[in-house]
Amino acid sequence: MKLAKMIYDVRESLKLYTDDTEISNRYITYLFGIKRSKYLRQDLNNFQHTTDISITQTLCLGLEVVSANQCGLTLECDTILRTKRPIPQPIELHVKTAITNVRPTKRIAIPFNFTTKEKAIYSKYSPFNNAIFAFLDNDKHIYLLSNMDTLNLLECLTITGVFEDPLDLINYTNCCDCEESPSCFDEDTTEYPLQPHYVDLIKDEIVAQLAAKMSIKEDKENDSNGNGQEQTNGR
Repeated sequence: MKLAKMIYDVRESLKLYTDDTEISNRYITYLFGIKRSKYLRQDLNNFQHTTDISITQTLCLGLEVVSANQCGLTLECDTILRTKRPIPQPIELHVKTAITNVRPTKRIAIPFNFTTKEKAIYSKYSPFNNAIFAFLDNDKHIYLLSNMDTLNLLECLTITGVFEDPLDLINYTNCCDCEESPSCFDEDTTEYPLQPHYVDLIKDEIVAQLAAKMSIKEDKENDSNGNGQEQTNGR
């Protein structure tokens, strides 16, 4: 479901037909985001749950050559490849990474071996030492290591994962070289990365939460008016 439709359903349930209320679309979006993270984190930390493709998002980032010391690794090589920009914050998980796929931009290309920074330094001792290894550093850049000379021929990465805030993808595209490539996420046209059953569950939670908030505010206003009236009558 698209985010615009999800927001509309919440406002319709609360009979908030105008945007000039204290409950803004941005606040409803914020509530969807934090509740989405909570439920997805619970699911993905469960070994019995696989990563549903409907909750993932994909972006492309260009690559650049940087000093190997820049990521804090002691390597035989002087340089290393990394993404030109940091990626959006992935959902933090206990049992696995929220990055599900790192590969060249060709759709038929085999994904790279995505590992941790600590294991990356030992990649040269791997029986597959001609493979390309990728890891996410604390600076949110993805780095690439390989004994293969062809590593330096790479210019762009396609990265798929489950991200903390889907709206962070607004500032990324699915094409490295396209001058007018559309954004990875558009609030009106892109499917919100969440399973339908969670969309309904979270919508009901938000409606209940906002209805309670509106009721408390109304009660306070009524009490204020009533107290003022009593003081007037008592003079």
